[in-house]
Amino acid sequence: MKLSETIGADEPGAYFLGTRGGNAEMMLELLTRALQAHVDFRKGYHPEDPDYLTDAVKKSDGYKEAVKLLEKQHGKVLQELQKSGPFFSPRSIGHMLWDTCVPGMVGYFAAMLYNQNNTAAEASPVTTIMEMLVGNDLCEMLGFNTRPFSVHLPGEKAAPDTSGGKIAGWGHITCDGSVANLEALWAGRNIKFLPVALKNAILGDESLKAAKALEVKLLDGSVAKLTECDNWLLLNLKADDVLELTPRMHDLYGIDPSAISDVLNNYSVQNLGLLEFYKRFLKDINEPPVALAPATKHYSWPKGAAILGIGANNVLSVLVGTDARMDLHNLEQKLQNCVDKKIPVMTVIAVIGSTEESAVDPLDGIIALREKFRGKGLDFTIHADAAWGGYFASMLREGKKRTARVELWRDGMPMSDYVTKQYASIAEIDTVTIDPHKAGYVPYPAGGMCYRNSAMRGTITFTAPVVYHGGADPTVGVYGVEGSKPGAAASAVYLSHRVIRTDKTGYGAILADCMYGAKQFYASMITLNLHDRPFKIVPLCELPAERNGGSAEEIHEQLLFIQQRIVGVSKHDLVRDSEAFELFRQLGQDQTILTYVFNFRKSDGSWNTDIDQLNTMNNGVFDRCSMSPRRVSEDINNTKLIVTSSKFEYQAYGEKFMDYFQGRLGIENPHHKNINFNISTLMNPWLTDTEAGSFAPTWAAIMADEVEAVIAENNLC
Repeated sequence: MKLSETIGADEPGAYFLGTRGGNAEMMLELLTRALQAHVDFRKGYHPEDPDYLTDAVKKSDGYKEAVKLLEKQHGKVLQELQKSGPFFSPRSIGHMLWDTCVPGMVGYFAAMLYNQNNTAAEASPVTTIMEMLVGNDLCEMLGFNTRPFSVHLPGEKAAPDTSGGKIAGWGHITCDGSVANLEALWAGRNIKFLPVALKNAILGDESLKAAKALEVKLLDGSVAKLTECDNWLLLNLKADDVLELTPRMHDLYGIDPSAISDVLNNYSVQNLGLLEFYKRFLKDINEPPVALAPATKHYSWPKGAAILGIGANNVLSVLVGTDARMDLHNLEQKLQNCVDKKIPVMTVIAVIGSTEESAVDPLDGIIALREKFRGKGLDFTIHADAAWGGYFASMLREGKKRTARVELWRDGMPMSDYVTKQYASIAEIDTVTIDPHKAGYVPYPAGGMCYRNSAMRGTITFTAPVVYHGGADPTVGVYGVEGSKPGAAASAVYLSHRVIRTDKTGYGAILADCMYGAKQFYASMITLNLHDRPFKIVPLCELPAERNGGSAEEIHEQLLFIQQRIVGVSKHDLVRDSEAFELFRQLGQDQTILTYVFNFRKSDGSWNTDIDQLNTMNNGVFDRCSMSPRRVSEDINNTKLIVTSSKFEYQAYGEKFMDYFQGRLGIENPHHKNINFNISTLMNPWLTDTEAGSFAPTWAAIMADEVEAVIAENNLC
């Protein structure tokens, strides 16, 4: 079977517990059924076996005392958890964290009772298949071709192979996006050095001598013998061609794949380590390998490079433009430097929805640059860090049926044309990080990693006899970084995908509503600047009028238009207002995160120009609108809103970005200090569709009061 064959429902109201727990009765029934099914499973497995939990045990004083202790401590934990962050609330618009979906929770709970370990197939015969199916479904959502598996779940039929012999993708669940990013960097490193290792293995081991005539396709389209290529040529082969080398050794020369693998163990960078590999085989290459990523990259990238021994400093930071997207000109400069100095480039990382800015990098431009540099003899893999943004691809994928929610957006998606184009480009790259526990709304831990070419996973495989016993369908556990991994996570994603499809009818509809809400939120916040208040809000993404160099009067007119024709207007009415909807699509950031800074008006009527006071103000907003362990004794109702925060670092973001943004803020920053900012992440599809209408203007009004309170508390004037 394929998950894409299933058909979801039209009303997502059934998929979440609800702000006030309105679906509690339904969820309790599902949880009870899961527990009862598990108890029946226990009773049905060799019922002739003796039990240890007898009536005598349950009547004993020790048992009763243990139950009382459990009940007491359980009650205490329940009480303590009441101080947790209320992430289900429409007031919580901070982290990439909102309500988890009911299918995800009940799917996790059901499988948790069986405690399956997806590191080994025999320790997870069902949840391993679930993970394999989920991996294919994620790949298909991203635009990768897939091939069905020979195994299938009970009661299901094996899906027909419609891959047509094309390269097939493969995906799996990880504990989080950081580990998926580490895996991508690991695979990128190994595939970069594989041709060099293979050349030396063929020349150095008698068992591979038959392959001395093996030919490889070079970047200019010509063909040469692998053993006669120099190191720089071998470090710059297309990934798909590299992955064909060992299969061709078997096909052309009859060399057993296991024999190739055994010999390569003595030559691979995986086994030798980078230093020894360079000493033995790359004496003419004087520079370590690098990866390139935008300044907006997640901190897991330098961390992963440090873990792999590549070195955190060898993840080169590419500057971003004023929109926080990767600057292609700066990327080209850095790639040219790599050509000039013969620096091996493992991978270029595009962020598809940055953690703090929701920026989508120009993936189509990166692909075009790779093609350009292939003409200069340089090649590299391309990875999309779509840990946050991956599920937004569902907004563009057609479903099995038409629904009212799909039809609403058919004539005008809230996603911009630019972002739509970048998602269409994902099918052309090599690897993608995608986290179901973010925009897939399933419980932690559920990250994900997808390969366009499934053969690439083989470059990072470690097997152990206790984990992998051979066969056509190995466990997912032999691939990736992790050992033990919960089958419950796979079950959570599997059930969620069976109910909420990864297309326009399911996640696509939910995230389209979130994107609509994010733009309405932007509109509600930016129009605060129309009111006579002692502060202004400066979002990272300018108004279209400002972006196009409009005058102060034109910007003011556009704000008035937004207030009158957009703020608080229903989806149906706004879509029908073509002029307003066209402007609406241009508002805000690339996805559903709003990044913004407040500045205050001084007592003489002028705007503050002091960077330190600006940072004090924005830190104060975050302190009032956040929760932390040091405040768990407080009444959570004292926290009226929840946001998160970060800072723009001058060194990372670069002079162009920083000078432009602080110019918009109207501040002076001669010492290049960091700029603190606040972040709101919209994951609530009902923000603009509550029983009382849109909550976005209410949220903005509460925030305005909080900002004024910060100004008063800190004597900012």
